[in-house]
Amino acid sequence: MMTIGLIASFAPQSAVAAMTGSMRVTERTSPPAGHVYYCASNPVACQRYGQGAVALTQESWKQLLDVNASVNRSIKAKADGQIDEWSAYVREGDCEDYALTKQQELLRRGWPSDALLITTAFLEDGTYHAVLIARTDRGEFVLDNLNQRVLPWQEVNYRWNKRQAVGNPQMWQRVAGAPQPTTQRPVAGFRLRGNQ
Repeated sequence: MMTIGLIASFAPQSAVAAMTGSMRVTERTSPPAGHVYYCASNPVACQRYGQGAVALTQESWKQLLDVNASVNRSIKAKADGQIDEWSAYVREGDCEDYALTKQQELLRRGWPSDALLITTAFLEDGTYHAVLIARTDRGEFVLDNLNQRVLPWQEVNYRWNKRQAVGNPQMWQRVAGAPQPTTQRPVAGFRLRGNQ
């Protein structure tokens, strides 16, 4: 088994200090509308691939850093507008597009889908945001288009909202302490497609 000292040789000190505890989730909740449409259009991308968290090794830590940096460089930030469209591998996109692309890149590297959870939050100014949470045996880490550093989730100053459920990428759960919804709409502030 890997020791904290070995991890400290390649992970940042803040990561070593926060390598315990997972984000606590509570009841099942509605998925974001954009994710529902994404899965309907890309069912293969929303299947379950593998189980459990990933062992945090020098190689897996490097994969997190490389994927976060390369995807952040490859996509030009651009808001969707009124319709929240989630897509992977785009030239221009918003936070969900970065998160989905990082998820797909790590799946290609052999990470299980149980360890790669799209998670939504609110920024300090109230903006709705999405990131990828990577679950490891040493804690959960945030891959974010707003930060080049990969940080333990406890060190990211967001109001966590909901995330994909372990075991079923199409099911979502509320994060403990998340604000209660004030509307029936799955994604606040966005006009849904179709008759909804």
